[in-house]
Amino acid sequence: MYKRFLVFLFLFLFVSGLTACQNTEQLPPVSSESESESVSEPEQSQSEESPLSLYKSVLLNDIPFFSDNRELFISEISRVVSEDSSVKAKATKFALIDLDKDGALEIILWLVVNDNDDFGFEILRRKDDKVLGYTLWYRAFMELKEDGTFSFSGGAADFGYGTIAFTEDGYEVNKISYSESSFDSDNNQTVSYFVNQKKASNEDFLAAIDEQSNKKDVVWYDFSEENIKTHIR
Repeated sequence: MYKRFLVFLFLFLFVSGLTACQNTEQLPPVSSESESESVSEPEQSQSEESPLSLYKSVLLNDIPFFSDNRELFISEISRVVSEDSSVKAKATKFALIDLDKDGALEIILWLVVNDNDDFGFEILRRKDDKVLGYTLWYRAFMELKEDGTFSFSGGAADFGYGTIAFTEDGYEVNKISYSESSFDSDNNQTVSYFVNQKKASNEDFLAAIDEQSNKKDVVWYDFSEENIKTHIR
């Protein structure tokens, strides 16, 4: 009787083991990949167009800029100086600088007119989806520095340095340190001096001018397709 009980117990355990094995084999296999890995990644959005791309297109003569409400290509740069066909202007250098400290760069073109290296400059400024041009004569925009300041001169007793600000109608020069001359009724000249827009002595004014002269000049690049593509990206 006892042996028969052991036989039944052995058979019961054996059958239970087979059933457990069958249930284990019926379980679905676990994926070796995580759910995040099995889902395809969304494509990366394309980078936004460079803020300088319009400048590059203008300088490469692909699109026009606007000067005095006219559309002009760089190949027509002579027209910012004169409509006289005998006047030949060309850009020989360019610089990149944030002149008005608004966080956006401007392009400065150094203009040579009829072989006159010191004729003037064309400032290119992006506004929305257009590039605007501003023409400044050499004595109004000399010795441009890395910090955006520049020198100006209206005569031996009228000169100084300042910055530029752009307006809806054009631009204005903010004088920082400068001298101004005036004449009385007897034609006697008086010269006034200002440092940081405050009246100053001649000595303090000349010291401010020396300090300005010692600032680093802006970096100028030769106007070439290679330099345009390299430095304006």
